[in-house]
Amino acid sequence: MVEEKRKFSFSNLFRNTTPKPADRTVYNLGIQERDNSYMLTSPIIYHIVQQSTIVRTCITQLKQEVFRRGYLWEEKFALKCNSCGKEHTNPVLQCTDCESTDLVKPDSKQLVYAKNFLEGYVNNADQMFIDVLKELEDDLNIMDDAYLVTVKEYYLDNNSKVRMHRIKEVFRGDPVTMHIYSNELGERGKGGYVCLRHRDRIHEHPSETCETCNSELYPVHYVNRVNGQEQYFIKGEVVHFSKYSPSRLYGMSPILTLWNNVTTLIAMDNYVNSSYTKARMPKGLLAVQTRNMESMKSFWRGVKEKMEQDPHFIPVMGIESETGKGSVEWVRFMDSLKEMEYVAVKDDLRDRISAFYGVSKVFMNDASAGGGLNNEGMQILVTNRAVEMAQTTWNNYVFPFITTEFGITDWVLKLPPSEEEDEIAKLRLREMEVNIAGAIKNLGFEVKMDSEGRFTYDKPMEQKEKKEGEEEFELDPYAGTDIDSSQLGQMMAEGNKPTMAEAGVPEKVKSEPPKKRNKPSMFNAPDKRFSGLPKDAGNQNNDKRTERRVG
Repeated sequence: MVEEKRKFSFSNLFRNTTPKPADRTVYNLGIQERDNSYMLTSPIIYHIVQQSTIVRTCITQLKQEVFRRGYLWEEKFALKCNSCGKEHTNPVLQCTDCESTDLVKPDSKQLVYAKNFLEGYVNNADQMFIDVLKELEDDLNIMDDAYLVTVKEYYLDNNSKVRMHRIKEVFRGDPVTMHIYSNELGERGKGGYVCLRHRDRIHEHPSETCETCNSELYPVHYVNRVNGQEQYFIKGEVVHFSKYSPSRLYGMSPILTLWNNVTTLIAMDNYVNSSYTKARMPKGLLAVQTRNMESMKSFWRGVKEKMEQDPHFIPVMGIESETGKGSVEWVRFMDSLKEMEYVAVKDDLRDRISAFYGVSKVFMNDASAGGGLNNEGMQILVTNRAVEMAQTTWNNYVFPFITTEFGITDWVLKLPPSEEEDEIAKLRLREMEVNIAGAIKNLGFEVKMDSEGRFTYDKPMEQKEKKEGEEEFELDPYAGTDIDSSQLGQMMAEGNKPTMAEAGVPEKVKSEPPKKRNKPSMFNAPDKRFSGLPKDAGNQNNDKRTERRVG
């Protein structure tokens, strides 16, 4: 009996998927709003930032470093294969995958419209593209939510379907009024549908066409609620991104984390301002015990006139005494700024806020501290790490969205790295090279540096070869003999070179190592050359040409 084998087909299988995890922050269907633990609205957060000098300084300095060198266009690849689509980063003669020779370079025509558009005004408010980017960077540092809105011009066919589009303007979306439109699972584009001709009408179900104009409906991804009206945006018109706390929906404002620190600094600034301007609360009062209150009242009138002229004038108050004895007592209300450690507390709060944003003291025009982690090089390195994180957000999320909507596939829009980071990296690498060269030289190797500053290393030689034109110095072979320099010079001039025997020294003396003379020798001079001086001061010279002969 032959069993009949059933053919494998996807139609014979049951389809099922893994359940999508629900998000507890998604508490409202349709338009999603931020979940603030402090129940603080977005306008309050922006108002607090505008009041804080430290926060605004950190945000401004970080923003300037991120966009200090502007933006640039780079080639996405060196060569691209038309057969398989393989992108090669280095020039090749044929494709490494399919071995095809049909290779093309990046198409420069793709940048014509995008370059012309981004180099001029990008909206009717006469804003440059870099100005819009700086606005979005402020939103990231304040709300951790930023919205880039592209106003498109659509081209529809006879069936009201989009065939092509062109970006006409670029705006910054206000995080106060912009919201994400999603379903109960936080999925965008599944909560409502809208027609491109009638943006003010929302449809709950994805019907085939619009009820008014029979146009195609598109899923809604974002909505802008302002002045009692709602503006709906479809996919490709708005990009939302976060830097510090990216999530499925919204980010988390850094101001919520720094709320106590920021509000304390604001209160301290207000206290100092009131102390020097209004002086509503005096530092204290002077209580005087007296039995003549009328005289004190007349004196008090003059005191008030002086207080109106000088807010720091100390008031005087008279108090009747039952015993009749007078006394003066100072009653203090508040401590001074020095006693409250105003400067120390303010510096601590400032350091906490700047540490969160990664802005060092050197970028806040504070060079009071030095050494260790407070040195200038280390501070610049720390700030560059924060700048690198911010630029990564733009290069990985925002700019790819812009190039895609412009229809650019062969080029990449990016922010170049900070200039200080490059310089510091070069100096640090050069320092390491110099240290390595010094260590190798200490081991006995010959270290040379070429015209470009590169080090070369040679193996140490036991004896250096004589260079051309270099004089050769020979040791005196007759040192320690009976022949002095004058005799040697005369004999060499006559062509008679004395032998070691003629010099009074056997031949073996030349090769034997010197020995310590503990016994009297046959030389004319005494061995230890006693001269009446201390033992260590004796002349130990064995060269007989330089010593005075003793009979």
